[in-house]
Amino acid sequence: MISINQIYIYPIKSMRGIPLTKANTVQGGFENDRILMITEPDGSFITARQYPELLKIETAIIKNDIHVTLPSGEKIIINLDDFSNNAEPTEVFGNRFTSYIAPIKVNQFVSQFLQKDVQLRWVGHQLSRRTKRYQEIPVSFADGYPYLLLNVTSFDYLQHQCPEKLDIRQFRANIIIQGALPFAEDGWKTIKIGEVIFDIVKPCTRCMLTTINVNTGKSLNNNEPLKTLGYFRSDEQGQIDFGINMIARNHGKISVDDKIEVLERQPAKNYVKAFPPEARGEELCYSITFEDKTIKGNNKQTILEQLEQNKITLPYSCRTGICGRCLVALKKGKVNPLTQSAIKRNNQILACSCVPKSDIVIMLKK
Repeated sequence: MISINQIYIYPIKSMRGIPLTKANTVQGGFENDRILMITEPDGSFITARQYPELLKIETAIIKNDIHVTLPSGEKIIINLDDFSNNAEPTEVFGNRFTSYIAPIKVNQFVSQFLQKDVQLRWVGHQLSRRTKRYQEIPVSFADGYPYLLLNVTSFDYLQHQCPEKLDIRQFRANIIIQGALPFAEDGWKTIKIGEVIFDIVKPCTRCMLTTINVNTGKSLNNNEPLKTLGYFRSDEQGQIDFGINMIARNHGKISVDDKIEVLERQPAKNYVKAFPPEARGEELCYSITFEDKTIKGNNKQTILEQLEQNKITLPYSCRTGICGRCLVALKKGKVNPLTQSAIKRNNQILACSCVPKSDIVIMLKK
């Protein structure tokens, strides 16, 4: 069963998120999600892309106050009633709207931390900002859309490929799901979670923020995980996608462990797949014998992908473990399943969802 694994909100854009067991969808996103943002004095936004140390600042919501704690332990309490009464011009990625400025004491607190004159801003009770693609849909200070969904098994697939140790919080998702096959979310169009129906707008294009360790504020080596994602999640324009952006049709409550129901599907986006030899980890090479053919394999890609690269045809349809057409018998060796359902009874495995863990011999299911 596909269900919610984790829920996060980020009261202040680019600062540390807060895990929740349940959340309410309201105007612009989850309640209290990205309702505050640091800006230049002219209203243009500032994020952890420029100041990665922001990721180390903790936030908490206690009653109606937002508590902010710096890495040094210094704290401040922010009350939204203290913000300015006048709406001021504000900008996020060329999207122009208005917001409200924090009192001087709060702005000085953040400016001292960044060693730069900045302001903290609040979206207000009535959001003036709209998403670029859907002008009737309000959005808070999120980059583009109110909700970002990430699949645990898609993350696990990426981690299997990536040489750097990753933290799923690097991707700053609101909803993290479990129980789905890797990248099954690519083919979803409309889903229902709890009381709420979500429409998938587009895959989420990733940026340099994902390369920063959320605990240290320092960049990972070799531009990871963007480097690895670029091998199999890059489109023809060079954009790298991971996760999906969503909008909600209605307001309601969702909770951890809520079932996800796929109401409508759509064709998945095509990605350019180009794994260079060094990205496959050829220091761990394994042979793959299929019927009467043996190829040199690796421990980074699925069996189906490796067979295809060697011009060996195996039946398949969905490529996400749903149809079962790529089911083969594992006669010898071990595999690493990307999902629990990838290994069936009687040593039968799904070639699209298993990676070699040793030399293997496989045959078509009889």
